[in-house]
Parts: sequence; structure tokens; C-alpha cells
Amino acid sequence: MASQSRYAQMYAPLLIPNYRMFIAGQTISTVGSLIQMTAQSWVVFELTRSPAALGWVGLLGSLPLLFLGPFAGALADRVNRRLLLMGTQALLAVLAALFATLVQTGLIEVWHIYAIAFASGVVVALDMPALQAFAADLTGPALIRQAVTLNSMAFQTARTIGPSAAGILLAAFGNATAFWVNAASFLAVIIALWRVRFVAGEARLTGAPGAGPAPVAASGGPVEAIKYVISQPAMLDLYLFMMLFTFLVFSTMTVYPAFVSDTLSGDATVFGFLSGASGAGSLASTLVVLPMVHAVRRTGLMVAGALTWFGVMLVLMTLVATVFAPSLATIGASIGFANPLPFAVATLGFLQSLAGPVAMTTCMGHLQQMSPAPMRARLLGLMSSISFRMQPFAGLMVGYVGEHFGAAPALRTNGVLLVIAAGSMVALRRSVRAPSPAVSLAPAHMRPETFASASAEQTVARPGVRVEQAATRVA
Repeated sequence: MASQSRYAQMYAPLLIPNYRMFIAGQTISTVGSLIQMTAQSWVVFELTRSPAALGWVGLLGSLPLLFLGPFAGALADRVNRRLLLMGTQALLAVLAALFATLVQTGLIEVWHIYAIAFASGVVVALDMPALQAFAADLTGPALIRQAVTLNSMAFQTARTIGPSAAGILLAAFGNATAFWVNAASFLAVIIALWRVRFVAGEARLTGAPGAGPAPVAASGGPVEAIKYVISQPAMLDLYLFMMLFTFLVFSTMTVYPAFVSDTLSGDATVFGFLSGASGAGSLASTLVVLPMVHAVRRTGLMVAGALTWFGVMLVLMTLVATVFAPSLATIGASIGFANPLPFAVATLGFLQSLAGPVAMTTCMGHLQQMSPAPMRARLLGLMSSISFRMQPFAGLMVGYVGEHFGAAPALRTNGVLLVIAAGSMVALRRSVRAPSPAVSLAPAHMRPETFASASAEQTVARPGVRVEQAATRVA
């Protein structure tokens, strides 16, 4: 019964019609975006035959998010987020259609891709903080952690579907089709945003105890957000954990192709197999593990444990691929298994990927719960800038180590550093060891299941109600 209750609570945001429309549209759009990302890499490589060009596309797409993220968050805290999102989604659709037109007419050149990547990065920088904060507008603070988990589930599902669909489209209908499909997919989000309506006169609810000081002005910029984070030790922990995740987890993907080719002597099929195993681990974690950890109070220890798990599995994976590879081959030959190494590595890749969603969704969900509503988008924009958008630079660092010392040593170094850094956080920061202020200790009327049931039964308001005025917020 307890297990059923945990799973029912995780899916509680789906009882809210507004959120249901939004997550459906967002999932369709994410599938389209991943289709375009896959096709874009293929087109760039066809034009240049240069892995460096692929790196430049990623860097140009990320730079605007790095520098504009905090300012975009300040904008999203001041304007109607729904209208802002409708505008950014429309611009992204236009850029995808431009890409499709250039490919279909044969006019595409690599500088076009660089320019579109940079322009898309600017639009996404404006879009991301508003998109992340909008979930709280739809669900209220009581269900935001569950909403972040469902967003992660939607992304993992799209991650499974998108690249495979891109391969089919590229082979069957040509390169341009993938970009047209992505352009059309943005319509799903725009329609969902247009249909969202909020309840008139909805009561203002307070957040979980200890979720931060009460009213924070919507005015101010990123400097105020930085000062606020520094003043909140538990919130600062979330940023530090996400920086560790960016530099020591995300960056490992940079050298995986070289690891497969040089260490495992594998081809694109092996690389796809390992990528699929990693994706399956993330999806399994989202579906099975995350519902079990929502009730954990010492979430700092949980995140540190997840990062430690990832680091240990990463070290074991590289040792199996190098030190223990001959013994594994001998065992495989004795039982008639010609090449067991890729399967052993894929198994460890699956196991290490179980940790990723636990760390990411816990940090993002708790950040939203702990953020005062007038500052929520700024804090999310700051998180995006100092964590996710530094990924290309982290990738360059790991790539440099891999180029000079080998892919396996580079991955092993990341694993060891991850274990040391997570252990240091636990040892040196008391707030990591303390119960999280974002874990709800609210009275019965504020519990997630009560809020979800009430939200599902409410009457839809008139179309003119503004998001900022009608949405549930943390006081």
C-alpha cells in the first residue's frame, strides 16, 4: 500500500488538466527537438567531415544560455510567462523551418548552421527559465517535485524516441524532413499554452516550512538571485551538486566515442548499444527509483550518494574495459560467448545511469520548492547558467585529458573526482547532512494528494486571467 501511495503521489500532477495539456505538448516538442539535434549532427558531418565542427555547433548553441540565463530569469519573473513562452516557441519553430528550407534547397552551408545554432541558443536562453518556472505556475508548490519528475520522465521517453525517429526520417525521406517535423512539433506546445486557463480566485498557498523567507520582490536582477543563493546554505548545496554533475557526469559523454573506438575496438553499432543502455538506465530510474525517494528527508545525503554511485560505476566500467578485459574474454570463450566486453560495459553503463535522474530531478525539484515565487525564474536561470550551460567547457576539459592520456583514464579520473567531491560535500557542509527544508512537512490541507484532488475538481476560469495573478505561488 505504501508503494502504491508513492506512485500515486508521483503522478498526482496529471490530475490537473492544465499540467496534463502542458506536459503532453512539451513531450511532443522535445521529441521534435531531439530529432533535429540528431539530424543536425548528421548534416554538419556530411558538410565538413570534422568532429571539431560538431563541437563548435554545440558551443555556439550553449554560449547564449551561459551568459543570458540569469538575465532571462529576471525577465521571466516580470512578464506574463505564458505569452513569453508562446513567443519563444514560435521563434524556435521559425528557425527550424529556416533550417529545413536551406537543407531542402541545397543552399545549406556550415556557417548557416553556426548562425542558426547561436540564434536558437539566444531564444532557448529566454525560454528555459520561464519554461521551468511555468510548471510551478500550473501545479503549485505542493506538487512541484512530482512535476519535475514527470518532466524528467517525458524527456527520457523523448530521448528514446527522438534519435530513432530521426534515423528513420533521414533514411526514408531525406535530411530536410527531420527539420520540418521539429518545426511542426512546436505547434503542440503553443496550442497547449494557448489552452491553459487558471482558476479565478485561487487561494495563495505557502510553501514547505523552511523553504525560504516570505515575500521577495519581483524586481532586481541576477545579482539579487546570487545574493539570495549565498544566504541559503541548503539552496547553495543544490547549485554545487549540479556543478559537480555538469563537470564530472555530463562531460563524460565527450569521450565516449573515443572510449568505444579505442578501448573497446567497437564501431557505431557498439556506441549505439552503449548509448541505449545508458538511456534505459535513466528511464528505469525515472520510472522506478524516483517514486521511492520522494519521501527521503536528508536529500543532500541522497544526492551525494547518487553521485558517488555514478563515480564508482564509472571507475568499474573503465577497469572492466582495460584491466579485466583479458580475464573477461577468457571467461566468455569458456562459455561460448565470443565478445562479452561490450555487454559487461553496457551493464555498468545501465547501473551508473540509475543515479543521473535521482541527482538531477532532486536538485531541480527542491530548487523550485525552495524558491520564492517572485524570484523563481531568476534562480532557475542562474542554475542553467552555472551548471548545464557550462557543459561544453567541461567537455573540452575532459576531451583534452582524453586526447593526451586516453579515453579510459579520462573517464576513470572523472569517476574518482566525483567520489572525492561528493564525499567532501558531506564531510564539510552541515547543510548537506541536515534534513532538506524542501521536504514538505505541511498540514493535511497542504499535502500533495489533497492539493491534487482539489485542483482536479476546480472549475476553469475565464480566458483573461493572467498567469502571474492566478497561478498558485509560494508566498
